[in-house]
Amino acid sequence: MLKKISIKGLRGFGESETIEFSLPNGNEGSGLNVIVGPNNSGKTTIIEAIKVYHSEANAISFSEGKRNIRNQNKVDLIYLDEDDKIFELHTIDTGGSQVTSLGEKIEDAIPYVLPSRRYVEYNMYNPYYNDRKMYAVNQIRNAKNRTSTLSQFEERIFKWQNDKENFDKYLKQIITEPFDWTIEQNDDGAYYIKILFSDQSISHTREGIGDGYWSIFTIIDSIYDSEKNDIIVIDEPELSLHPTFQKRVLHLLEQFSKDRQIIITTHSPYFISLDAIVNGGALIRTFKDKIGNIKTGKLDDEDRNFIKSLITDINNPHTLGLKAKELFFIEDNIIITEGQEDVLIFPKICEQLGVSLKATLFGWGAGGAEKISKVLNMLVHLGYQKVTAIYDGDKKTEFEESLASYPSYHIIQLFKDDIRDKDAVNKKSKTGVTDKSGNIKQENIDEFLKLVEEINQYHSK
Repeated sequence: MLKKISIKGLRGFGESETIEFSLPNGNEGSGLNVIVGPNNSGKTTIIEAIKVYHSEANAISFSEGKRNIRNQNKVDLIYLDEDDKIFELHTIDTGGSQVTSLGEKIEDAIPYVLPSRRYVEYNMYNPYYNDRKMYAVNQIRNAKNRTSTLSQFEERIFKWQNDKENFDKYLKQIITEPFDWTIEQNDDGAYYIKILFSDQSISHTREGIGDGYWSIFTIIDSIYDSEKNDIIVIDEPELSLHPTFQKRVLHLLEQFSKDRQIIITTHSPYFISLDAIVNGGALIRTFKDKIGNIKTGKLDDEDRNFIKSLITDINNPHTLGLKAKELFFIEDNIIITEGQEDVLIFPKICEQLGVSLKATLFGWGAGGAEKISKVLNMLVHLGYQKVTAIYDGDKKTEFEESLASYPSYHIIQLFKDDIRDKDAVNKKSKTGVTDKSGNIKQENIDEFLKLVEEINQYHSK
Protein backbone atom coordinates (compact mmCIF):
# COMPACT_ATOMS: atom_id res chain seq x y z
CA MET A 1 0.00 0.00 0.00
CA LEU A 2 1.06 3.58 -0.53
CA LYS A 3 1.76 6.09 2.25
CA LYS A 4 2.80 9.03 0.09
CA ILE A 5 3.20 10.18 -3.49
CA SER A 6 5.15 13.30 -4.43
CA ILE A 7 4.10 14.58 -7.86
CA LYS A 8 5.93 17.22 -9.87
CA GLY A 9 5.50 18.04 -13.53
CA LEU A 10 2.60 15.66 -14.27
CA ARG A 11 -0.26 17.57 -15.91
CA GLY A 12 -1.29 20.43 -13.58
CA PHE A 13 1.30 19.66 -10.88
CA GLY A 14 3.81 22.34 -11.85
CA GLU A 15 5.48 22.29 -8.42
CA SER A 16 6.19 19.35 -6.14
CA GLU A 17 3.15 18.33 -4.11
CA THR A 18 2.98 15.42 -1.64
CA ILE A 19 -0.22 13.45 -1.08
CA GLU A 20 -0.39 11.43 2.15
CA PHE A 21 -2.75 8.44 2.23
CA SER A 22 -4.27 6.66 5.20
CA LEU A 23 -3.54 2.99 5.82
CA PRO A 24 -6.09 0.54 7.30
CA ASN A 25 -5.76 -0.06 11.04
CA GLY A 26 -8.59 -2.54 11.62
CA ASN A 27 -11.22 0.12 12.29
CA GLU A 28 -14.10 0.62 9.87
CA GLY A 29 -13.23 3.41 7.45
CA SER A 30 -9.59 3.65 8.48
CA GLY A 31 -8.24 2.77 5.04
CA LEU A 32 -10.72 5.00 3.17
CA ASN A 33 -9.09 7.93 1.35
CA VAL A 34 -11.58 10.44 -0.08
CA ILE A 35 -10.20 12.98 -2.56
CA VAL A 36 -12.38 16.04 -3.19
CA GLY A 37 -11.91 19.24 -5.12
CA PRO A 38 -13.30 21.30 -8.00
CA ASN A 39 -13.34 20.01 -11.57
CA ASN A 40 -9.95 20.10 -13.27
CA SER A 41 -8.07 20.31 -9.98
CA GLY A 42 -5.97 17.15 -10.27
CA LYS A 43 -8.01 14.36 -8.65
CA THR A 44 -7.79 12.01 -11.64
CA THR A 45 -4.12 12.93 -12.11
CA ILE A 46 -3.43 11.46 -8.66
CA ILE A 47 -5.08 8.23 -9.81
CA GLU A 48 -2.93 8.36 -12.94
CA ALA A 49 0.19 8.62 -10.77
CA ILE A 50 -0.92 5.57 -8.77
CA LYS A 51 -1.35 3.57 -11.98
CA VAL A 52 2.07 4.66 -13.24
CA TYR A 53 3.71 3.28 -10.08
CA HIS A 54 2.27 -0.13 -10.86
CA SER A 55 3.02 -0.10 -14.59
CA GLU A 56 5.76 -2.18 -16.14
CA ALA A 57 9.00 -0.19 -16.17
CA ASN A 58 9.55 -0.53 -19.91
CA ALA A 59 6.00 0.65 -20.61
CA ILE A 60 6.20 3.93 -18.69
CA SER A 61 6.45 7.13 -20.68
CA PHE A 62 4.93 10.60 -20.51
CA SER A 63 3.70 12.26 -23.68
CA GLU A 64 4.45 15.92 -24.16
CA GLY A 65 0.86 16.88 -23.35
CA LYS A 66 1.18 15.31 -19.88
CA ARG A 67 4.39 17.15 -18.94
CA ASN A 68 4.10 20.54 -17.25
CA ILE A 69 6.17 23.36 -18.73
CA ARG A 70 6.66 24.86 -15.25
CA ASN A 71 8.87 21.84 -14.49
CA GLN A 72 10.90 22.24 -17.71
CA ASN A 73 8.66 19.61 -19.38
CA LYS A 74 9.90 16.97 -16.93
CA VAL A 75 7.97 14.60 -14.66
CA ASP A 76 9.21 13.60 -11.20
CA LEU A 77 7.30 11.05 -9.12
CA ILE A 78 8.43 9.77 -5.71
CA TYR A 79 6.55 6.98 -3.92
CA LEU A 80 6.75 5.84 -0.29
CA ASP A 81 5.15 2.48 0.52
CA GLU A 82 3.81 1.17 3.84
CA ASP A 83 7.28 -0.19 4.71
CA ASP A 84 8.87 3.23 4.05
CA LYS A 85 10.61 2.02 0.91
CA ILE A 86 11.15 4.73 -1.69
CA PHE A 87 10.68 4.33 -5.43
CA GLU A 88 11.30 7.16 -7.89
CA LEU A 89 10.42 7.82 -11.52
CA HIS A 90 11.96 10.72 -13.48
CA THR A 91 11.84 11.63 -17.11
CA ILE A 92 15.37 11.59 -18.52
CA ASP A 93 17.54 14.69 -18.11
CA THR A 94 17.99 15.12 -21.83
CA GLY A 95 14.27 15.68 -22.27
CA GLY A 96 11.53 13.65 -23.94
CA SER A 97 8.96 11.13 -22.80
CA GLN A 98 11.13 8.28 -21.44
CA VAL A 99 11.86 7.66 -17.77
CA THR A 100 14.51 6.38 -15.41
CA SER A 101 13.76 4.73 -12.07
CA LEU A 102 15.38 4.42 -8.65
CA GLY A 103 14.57 1.97 -5.86
CA GLU A 104 12.22 -1.00 -5.74
CA LYS A 105 8.45 -0.98 -5.91
CA ILE A 106 5.90 -3.45 -4.57
CA GLU A 107 5.40 -5.72 -7.53
CA ASP A 108 2.54 -7.80 -6.08
CA ALA A 109 0.34 -4.93 -4.84
CA ILE A 110 -1.43 -4.18 -8.11
CA PRO A 111 -4.37 -1.83 -7.49
CA TYR A 112 -7.78 -2.44 -8.95
CA VAL A 113 -8.63 0.86 -10.68
CA LEU A 114 -12.23 1.61 -11.67
CA PRO A 115 -12.37 4.74 -13.87
CA SER A 116 -15.28 7.16 -14.01
CA ARG A 117 -16.08 6.10 -17.56
CA ARG A 118 -17.60 2.63 -17.25
CA TYR A 119 -19.17 1.86 -20.60
CA VAL A 120 -19.01 -1.79 -21.66
CA GLU A 121 -19.80 -3.11 -25.13
CA TYR A 122 -23.39 -4.27 -25.53
CA ASN A 123 -22.51 -7.83 -26.56
CA MET A 124 -19.66 -10.06 -25.35
CA TYR A 125 -18.04 -12.85 -27.33
CA ASN A 126 -15.32 -14.22 -25.03
CA PRO A 127 -16.66 -16.62 -22.37
CA TYR A 128 -13.51 -16.72 -20.25
CA TYR A 129 -12.08 -14.80 -17.33
CA ASN A 130 -8.74 -13.85 -15.82
CA ASP A 131 -8.13 -13.63 -12.11
CA ARG A 132 -8.36 -10.28 -10.36
CA LYS A 133 -4.66 -9.48 -10.48
CA MET A 134 -4.31 -10.25 -14.18
CA TYR A 135 -7.31 -8.07 -15.01
CA ALA A 136 -5.90 -5.22 -12.91
CA VAL A 137 -2.54 -5.54 -14.64
CA ASN A 138 -4.20 -5.44 -18.06
CA GLN A 139 -6.18 -2.33 -17.13
CA ILE A 140 -3.04 -0.47 -16.07
CA ARG A 141 -1.13 -1.72 -19.09
CA ASN A 142 -3.83 -0.59 -21.51
CA ALA A 143 -4.65 2.73 -19.84
CA LYS A 144 -2.43 4.97 -21.93
CA ASN A 145 -5.16 7.57 -22.19
CA ARG A 146 -8.47 8.27 -20.48
CA THR A 147 -10.96 6.27 -22.54
CA SER A 148 -14.74 5.94 -22.22
CA THR A 149 -14.84 2.12 -22.29
CA LEU A 150 -13.86 -0.51 -19.74
CA SER A 151 -11.45 -2.67 -21.71
CA GLN A 152 -11.82 -6.46 -21.44
CA PHE A 153 -14.42 -6.10 -18.70
CA GLU A 154 -16.16 -9.24 -19.94
CA GLU A 155 -13.30 -11.10 -18.25
CA ARG A 156 -14.74 -9.96 -14.94
CA ILE A 157 -18.39 -10.52 -15.84
CA PHE A 158 -17.85 -14.20 -16.57
CA LYS A 159 -16.04 -14.54 -13.25
CA TRP A 160 -19.13 -13.23 -11.42
CA GLN A 161 -21.10 -16.22 -12.71
CA ASN A 162 -18.56 -18.62 -11.21
CA ASP A 163 -18.60 -16.81 -7.85
CA LYS A 164 -22.22 -15.66 -7.91
CA GLU A 165 -23.08 -16.32 -4.27
CA ASN A 166 -20.19 -14.18 -3.05
CA PHE A 167 -20.80 -11.45 -5.66
CA ASP A 168 -24.53 -11.29 -4.88
CA LYS A 169 -23.88 -11.08 -1.14
CA TYR A 170 -22.53 -7.56 -1.66
CA LEU A 171 -24.57 -6.59 -4.71
CA LYS A 172 -27.82 -7.13 -2.82
CA GLN A 173 -26.68 -4.97 0.09
CA ILE A 174 -26.96 -2.09 -2.37
CA ILE A 175 -29.85 -3.16 -4.62
CA THR A 176 -32.38 -4.42 -2.08
CA GLU A 177 -35.39 -4.94 -4.36
CA PRO A 178 -35.97 -8.57 -5.46
CA PHE A 179 -34.14 -9.38 -8.70
CA ASP A 180 -31.74 -11.88 -10.20
CA TRP A 181 -29.26 -11.91 -13.07
CA THR A 182 -27.51 -14.42 -15.26
CA ILE A 183 -25.40 -14.56 -18.43
CA GLU A 184 -27.31 -15.50 -21.58
CA GLN A 185 -26.37 -16.11 -25.22
CA ASN A 186 -28.27 -15.02 -28.32
CA ASP A 187 -28.53 -16.90 -31.60
CA ASP A 188 -25.59 -14.94 -33.03
CA GLY A 189 -23.29 -16.33 -30.35
CA ALA A 190 -22.99 -13.10 -28.36
CA TYR A 191 -23.36 -13.16 -24.59
CA TYR A 192 -25.24 -10.62 -22.52
CA ILE A 193 -26.44 -10.06 -18.94
CA LYS A 194 -30.10 -10.83 -18.38
CA ILE A 195 -31.88 -9.22 -15.43
CA LEU A 196 -35.09 -10.67 -14.01
CA PHE A 197 -37.03 -8.44 -11.62
CA SER A 198 -39.85 -9.50 -9.32
CA ASP A 199 -42.48 -8.46 -11.87
CA GLN A 200 -40.88 -10.90 -14.37
CA SER A 201 -39.84 -8.12 -16.78
CA ILE A 202 -36.50 -8.80 -18.47
CA SER A 203 -33.74 -6.34 -19.34
CA HIS A 204 -30.82 -7.30 -21.55
CA THR A 205 -27.23 -6.19 -20.83
CA ARG A 206 -25.99 -3.18 -18.90
CA GLU A 207 -27.85 -1.04 -21.46
CA GLY A 208 -31.17 -2.42 -20.28
CA ILE A 209 -30.70 -2.10 -16.53
CA GLY A 210 -29.77 1.57 -16.54
CA ASP A 211 -26.51 3.35 -15.80
CA GLY A 212 -27.11 3.51 -12.05
CA TYR A 213 -27.59 -0.22 -11.62
CA TRP A 214 -24.70 -0.94 -13.96
CA SER A 215 -22.44 1.37 -11.97
CA ILE A 216 -23.29 -0.63 -8.84
CA PHE A 217 -22.31 -3.86 -10.62
CA THR A 218 -18.92 -2.38 -11.53
CA ILE A 219 -18.30 -1.04 -8.01
CA ILE A 220 -19.13 -4.41 -6.47
CA ASP A 221 -16.72 -5.97 -8.95
CA SER A 222 -13.93 -3.80 -7.60
CA ILE A 223 -14.30 -5.11 -4.04
CA TYR A 224 -16.10 -8.46 -3.85
CA ASP A 225 -13.03 -10.68 -4.47
CA SER A 226 -10.45 -8.33 -2.98
CA GLU A 227 -8.17 -9.48 -0.17
CA LYS A 228 -6.51 -7.99 2.88
CA ASN A 229 -3.99 -5.22 2.04
CA ASP A 230 -5.34 -4.81 -1.51
CA ILE A 231 -5.53 -1.35 -3.06
CA ILE A 232 -8.85 -0.32 -4.64
CA VAL A 233 -9.18 2.94 -6.56
CA ILE A 234 -12.59 4.24 -7.71
CA ASP A 235 -12.97 7.46 -9.69
CA GLU A 236 -16.32 9.13 -8.89
CA PRO A 237 -18.33 6.22 -7.43
CA GLU A 238 -21.42 8.44 -7.23
CA LEU A 239 -22.00 8.58 -11.00
CA SER A 240 -25.66 7.84 -11.88
CA LEU A 241 -26.40 6.69 -8.31
CA HIS A 242 -29.40 7.80 -6.30
CA PRO A 243 -28.40 9.24 -2.88
CA THR A 244 -29.79 6.12 -1.19
CA PHE A 245 -27.45 3.95 -3.26
CA GLN A 246 -24.55 6.32 -2.62
CA LYS A 247 -24.98 5.93 1.14
CA ARG A 248 -25.16 2.15 0.86
CA VAL A 249 -22.04 2.02 -1.33
CA LEU A 250 -20.16 4.23 1.13
CA HIS A 251 -21.10 1.92 4.01
CA LEU A 252 -19.79 -1.06 2.07
CA LEU A 253 -16.54 0.74 1.26
CA GLU A 254 -16.13 1.61 4.95
CA GLN A 255 -16.47 -2.07 5.86
CA PHE A 256 -13.87 -3.17 3.31
CA SER A 257 -11.47 -0.40 4.30
CA LYS A 258 -10.84 -2.01 7.69
CA ASP A 259 -7.99 -3.96 6.11
CA ARG A 260 -7.78 -2.63 2.54
CA GLN A 261 -6.66 0.72 1.17
CA ILE A 262 -9.53 2.31 -0.74
CA ILE A 263 -8.99 5.56 -2.64
CA ILE A 264 -11.93 7.40 -4.19
CA THR A 265 -12.43 10.77 -5.85
CA THR A 266 -15.85 12.34 -5.52
CA HIS A 267 -18.05 15.40 -6.00
CA SER A 268 -20.74 14.02 -3.68
CA PRO A 269 -21.18 14.95 0.00
CA TYR A 270 -22.73 11.51 0.49
CA PHE A 271 -19.24 10.02 0.17
CA ILE A 272 -17.84 12.09 3.04
CA SER A 273 -17.83 9.79 6.08
CA LEU A 274 -17.13 11.64 9.32
CA ASP A 275 -16.89 8.33 11.18
CA ALA A 276 -14.24 7.12 8.74
CA ILE A 277 -12.22 10.31 9.26
CA VAL A 278 -12.40 9.90 13.04
CA ASN A 279 -11.25 6.27 12.69
CA GLY A 280 -8.16 7.27 10.71
CA GLY A 281 -9.43 7.68 7.15
CA ALA A 282 -8.21 10.58 5.04
CA LEU A 283 -9.99 13.56 3.51
CA ILE A 284 -7.75 15.11 0.86
CA ARG A 285 -8.65 18.22 -1.11
CA THR A 286 -7.15 19.32 -4.42
CA PHE A 287 -7.19 22.92 -5.59
CA LYS A 288 -5.21 25.38 -7.70
CA ASP A 289 -3.08 28.26 -6.48
CA LYS A 290 -3.19 31.73 -8.00
CA ILE A 291 -0.92 30.79 -10.93
CA GLY A 292 -2.66 27.50 -11.70
CA ASN A 293 -0.46 24.93 -9.94
CA ILE A 294 -2.33 22.05 -8.32
CA LYS A 295 -2.04 21.92 -4.54
CA THR A 296 -3.44 19.52 -1.95
CA GLY A 297 -4.56 19.74 1.67
CA LYS A 298 -5.52 17.11 4.23
CA LEU A 299 -7.30 17.02 7.58
CA ASP A 300 -5.00 16.15 10.49
CA ASP A 301 -5.41 14.62 13.97
CA GLU A 302 -6.50 17.92 15.50
CA ASP A 303 -9.28 18.12 12.91
CA ARG A 304 -10.23 14.51 13.66
CA ASN A 305 -10.67 15.32 17.33
CA PHE A 306 -12.82 18.33 16.45
CA ILE A 307 -14.99 16.26 14.10
CA LYS A 308 -15.36 13.60 16.81
CA SER A 309 -16.62 16.27 19.22
CA LEU A 310 -19.12 17.50 16.61
CA ILE A 311 -20.68 14.15 15.76
CA THR A 312 -21.23 13.40 19.46
CA ASP A 313 -22.69 16.87 20.22
CA ILE A 314 -26.41 16.27 20.81
CA ASN A 315 -27.09 20.01 20.85
CA ASN A 316 -25.62 20.68 17.43
CA PRO A 317 -25.62 17.36 15.54
CA HIS A 318 -26.06 19.13 12.20
CA THR A 319 -22.88 21.25 12.32
CA LEU A 320 -21.21 18.95 9.77
CA GLY A 321 -24.41 17.58 8.28
CA LEU A 322 -25.15 17.26 4.57
CA LYS A 323 -25.52 20.98 3.98
CA ALA A 324 -22.27 21.64 5.83
CA LYS A 325 -20.42 18.93 3.88
CA GLU A 326 -20.84 21.13 0.82
CA LEU A 327 -17.92 23.00 2.40
CA PHE A 328 -15.50 20.37 1.11
CA PHE A 329 -16.64 20.92 -2.49
CA ILE A 330 -16.73 24.72 -2.65
CA GLU A 331 -13.85 26.10 -4.71
CA ASP A 332 -13.23 28.95 -2.25
CA ASN A 333 -14.85 32.11 -0.82
CA ILE A 334 -16.55 30.92 2.35
CA ILE A 335 -18.23 32.77 5.22
CA ILE A 336 -18.18 31.15 8.68
CA THR A 337 -20.77 32.36 11.19
CA GLU A 338 -21.54 31.32 14.75
CA GLY A 339 -24.85 29.56 14.23
CA GLN A 340 -27.88 28.69 12.15
CA GLU A 341 -29.64 31.99 12.82
CA ASP A 342 -26.83 33.84 11.04
CA VAL A 343 -27.06 31.51 8.05
CA LEU A 344 -30.79 32.15 7.74
CA ILE A 345 -30.89 35.86 8.54
CA PHE A 346 -27.84 37.16 6.66
CA PRO A 347 -29.36 36.30 3.24
CA LYS A 348 -32.72 37.60 4.43
CA ILE A 349 -31.24 41.00 5.30
CA CYS A 350 -29.37 41.10 1.98
CA GLU A 351 -32.62 40.39 0.16
CA GLN A 352 -34.38 43.16 2.09
CA LEU A 353 -31.64 45.62 1.08
CA GLY A 354 -31.20 44.40 -2.50
CA VAL A 355 -27.56 43.33 -2.09
CA SER A 356 -25.84 39.94 -2.37
CA LEU A 357 -22.84 38.25 -0.82
CA LYS A 358 -19.97 37.17 -3.07
CA ALA A 359 -19.25 34.14 -0.94
CA THR A 360 -21.00 31.01 0.38
CA LEU A 361 -22.25 30.72 3.95
CA PHE A 362 -20.95 27.55 5.63
CA GLY A 363 -23.58 24.96 6.54
CA TRP A 364 -25.60 25.90 9.59
CA GLY A 365 -22.80 27.84 11.23
CA ALA A 366 -19.96 26.59 13.39
CA GLY A 367 -22.16 25.72 16.36
CA GLY A 368 -20.93 28.56 18.55
CA ALA A 369 -18.25 31.24 18.63
CA GLU A 370 -15.78 28.93 20.34
CA LYS A 371 -15.96 26.50 17.38
CA ILE A 372 -15.29 28.99 14.60
CA SER A 373 -11.52 28.69 15.11
CA LYS A 374 -11.77 24.89 14.80
CA VAL A 375 -13.54 25.22 11.46
CA LEU A 376 -10.97 27.79 10.34
CA ASN A 377 -8.24 25.31 11.27
CA MET A 378 -9.75 22.67 8.98
CA LEU A 379 -9.97 25.18 6.14
CA VAL A 380 -6.31 26.09 6.56
CA HIS A 381 -5.32 22.42 6.32
CA LEU A 382 -7.46 21.93 3.21
CA GLY A 383 -5.92 24.94 1.46
CA TYR A 384 -8.80 27.42 1.41
CA GLN A 385 -7.52 30.92 0.82
CA LYS A 386 -10.54 33.27 0.91
CA VAL A 387 -12.47 32.88 4.16
CA THR A 388 -14.45 35.36 6.23
CA ALA A 389 -15.32 34.60 9.87
CA ILE A 390 -18.04 36.73 11.48
CA TYR A 391 -18.24 36.91 15.27
CA ASP A 392 -21.10 38.45 17.22
CA GLY A 393 -20.29 41.83 18.72
CA ASP A 394 -20.20 40.43 22.26
CA LYS A 395 -17.56 37.78 21.43
CA LYS A 396 -14.51 40.01 21.74
CA THR A 397 -12.15 37.37 23.17
CA GLU A 398 -12.90 34.74 20.52
CA PHE A 399 -12.70 37.37 17.78
CA GLU A 400 -9.29 38.64 18.90
CA GLU A 401 -7.89 35.11 19.24
CA SER A 402 -8.91 34.20 15.68
CA LEU A 403 -7.66 37.54 14.39
CA ALA A 404 -4.22 36.68 15.78
CA SER A 405 -4.26 32.98 14.81
CA TYR A 406 -5.51 33.33 11.21
CA PRO A 407 -3.94 36.48 9.78
CA SER A 408 -4.47 35.35 6.19
CA TYR A 409 -8.24 35.14 6.69
CA HIS A 410 -10.81 37.92 7.03
CA ILE A 411 -11.91 37.96 10.70
CA ILE A 412 -14.59 40.53 11.58
CA GLN A 413 -17.17 41.37 14.25
CA LEU A 414 -20.78 42.41 13.97
CA PHE A 415 -21.46 46.01 14.96
CA LYS A 416 -24.16 44.70 17.34
CA ASP A 417 -24.14 41.99 20.00
CA ASP A 418 -26.11 39.56 17.84
CA ILE A 419 -27.71 39.18 14.42
CA ARG A 420 -31.20 39.72 15.94
CA ASP A 421 -32.83 40.96 19.13
CA LYS A 422 -33.12 38.43 21.94
CA ASP A 423 -34.86 38.58 25.30
CA ALA A 424 -32.94 37.71 28.43
CA VAL A 425 -33.35 34.02 29.32
CA ASN A 426 -31.29 33.32 32.43
CA LYS A 427 -28.80 35.78 30.96
CA LYS A 428 -28.84 39.34 29.76
CA SER A 429 -30.87 40.36 26.72
CA LYS A 430 -29.14 41.16 23.43
CA THR A 431 -29.63 43.93 20.93
CA GLY A 432 -29.44 42.66 17.39
CA VAL A 433 -29.06 43.86 13.83
CA THR A 434 -32.68 42.81 13.20
CA ASP A 435 -35.79 42.52 15.31
CA LYS A 436 -36.93 39.16 16.69
CA SER A 437 -38.55 38.29 13.35
CA GLY A 438 -35.36 38.85 11.39
CA ASN A 439 -36.33 42.17 9.83
CA ILE A 440 -33.48 44.65 9.73
CA LYS A 441 -33.88 47.78 11.84
CA GLN A 442 -33.84 51.06 9.97
CA GLU A 443 -30.99 52.45 12.04
CA ASN A 444 -28.76 49.47 11.17
CA ILE A 445 -29.11 49.55 7.38
CA ASP A 446 -26.02 51.68 6.67
CA GLU A 447 -23.78 49.65 8.98
CA PHE A 448 -24.97 46.36 7.51
CA LEU A 449 -24.40 47.59 3.95
CA LYS A 450 -20.86 48.58 4.95
CA LEU A 451 -20.35 45.08 6.37
CA VAL A 452 -21.52 43.42 3.12
CA GLU A 453 -19.35 45.76 1.07
CA GLU A 454 -16.31 44.90 3.19
CA ILE A 455 -16.96 41.15 2.78
CA ASN A 456 -17.51 41.46 -0.96
CA GLN A 457 -14.39 43.58 -1.47
CA TYR A 458 -12.33 40.90 0.30
CA HIS A 459 -13.79 38.06 -1.78
CA SER A 460 -13.41 40.03 -5.05
CA LYS A 461 -9.66 40.51 -4.79
